[in-house]
Amino acid sequence: QAKLTTGTAEKLKVVLPSIRKDDLEAMQKEFPMRSFDENIMKEPNVYRTYEAITHNGEAIKSIINEQCGDGIMSAIDFYLDVGTTTGKHGEKRVVLTFNGKFLPFIEQSAEDNGVPSPKE
Repeated sequence: QAKLTTGTAEKLKVVLPSIRKDDLEAMQKEFPMRSFDENIMKEPNVYRTYEAITHNGEAIKSIINEQCGDGIMSAIDFYLDVGTTTGKHGEKRVVLTFNGKFLPFIEQSAEDNGVPSPKE
């Protein structure tokens, strides 16, 4: 993840006028840290999302491999969109869209490395 740029900080201030100046400054000076708190899994929305991914994970993997080849979806070059739609009975439904760069598995060999080892 990247630090907040000056231009983005200015836009953020427009959409969140109550944001504190020291928070904006901290976001521009420090890299965000990823972490995991076990307690988040107790939150029902988070748990149900995790459950849906877990139950459908093998099928998702198979479809990704079928459509893209052997590899994985990046969680770094990644966008997530959360929206809603209306079901056929008029109920509100949640739509999650994961948009991650596909990273094909490749075979690497020392002969392909054009940079000499620092040990040499």
